[in-house]
Order: sequence, then structure tokens, then C-alpha cells
Amino acid sequence: MRCFLLRDRSGLLLVDAGMNTAPDDIGSALSRLGAQWADLTDIIITHSHPDHTGGLQAVTAQAPGATVWAGGPDISDIRSEVPVRPLHEGDYVRPLRVISAPGHTKGHICLLWESEGLLFAGDAVGTVEGVMTRPPAPFTADPAAAEATLGKLAALDPVRMLFSHGDEVPDPVHQLRRLVVGG
Repeated sequence: MRCFLLRDRSGLLLVDAGMNTAPDDIGSALSRLGAQWADLTDIIITHSHPDHTGGLQAVTAQAPGATVWAGGPDISDIRSEVPVRPLHEGDYVRPLRVISAPGHTKGHICLLWESEGLLFAGDAVGTVEGVMTRPPAPFTADPAAAEATLGKLAALDPVRMLFSHGDEVPDPVHQLRRLVVGG
């Protein structure tokens, strides 16, 4: 499971908080960037599953000034000592545009950094051995919505995609379209 740190003029933004052991890795990444926990201004949770939220309590304890965000329909399933603010289709958190991507969970979101052509896919899609794959069926709340999300993501035409599970692949749009047509 991957978490992502982004830096812009406003500070650092974290995409997903990982499992309960992730805060140590996040702290190490902050150090490598020459940053501190206090530089973390926003935490965006792509969805409510524990591999994306398990580290949230520890992260917010280290970065109490950070605002926590998540897809509106998932908020009630996220355990947090701090308020979680809702995100909806078309909202922005700094450079990232929120893409509602239900299916894996009812409130799953992806994040598009439009100026970079970069899509953070969360668990809407992953990769295994260089091939893009759907999330495992047992962990997909609404398979029909998940399929519709694949088409929606392909239509965004991202140049690059980063996945919570799996490595980056070349030509992500081609691979997304392959999934949409039944691959």
C-alpha cells in the first residue's frame, strides 16, 4: 500500500494515511524531503478501508494542524479523532481535482493533478506485474459502479497514474480502455 506526499507553495499534502505502521514511513519520507510533520497541511483519504486509514490517528497526532478530507459517503466509516471534511466530484484540494470513483467503496475518490496529467487512482484500479487490474471482487462494494468508474477514469486521459497497490505502468489510458472493453 502506497501513500503519496505532494509539495506545493502551501506546504505538503498527503494522499492516504496507510496502515497503522505507515506513520513511521511517512515521517522518514518527510525527513528525506527536509520537511517536518508541521509542514503537512492536508490529508486526503481515497476511501475508508483500513489499509488507507489505519495510520490516520497517528498521522493527525503528529500533524494536528492538517485538515483531513475524504469522499462524503465514506466519512462515517473512517475512524478519526479529528473532523473529516467531505469531498465531492469537482472539488479541489489545492492542485488536486476530486473525481468521484465509487465501486470499491461508496465514497471512493481519485485525484487528478490536471497540470501534470497525473491521476492518483487509490484502489479504483491497481497493477500486478505491469498489467492494470480491477480491485479484487471480495473488496468491491458495488461491481457495476466500479465498472462505470473505469470508463470515467479512461475518459480523463491521464498521462500518468499512480496506484495504491502496484507499480506505475506505461500508457495507462490504453490499459484502462482494455479493462473497459472486458480485458
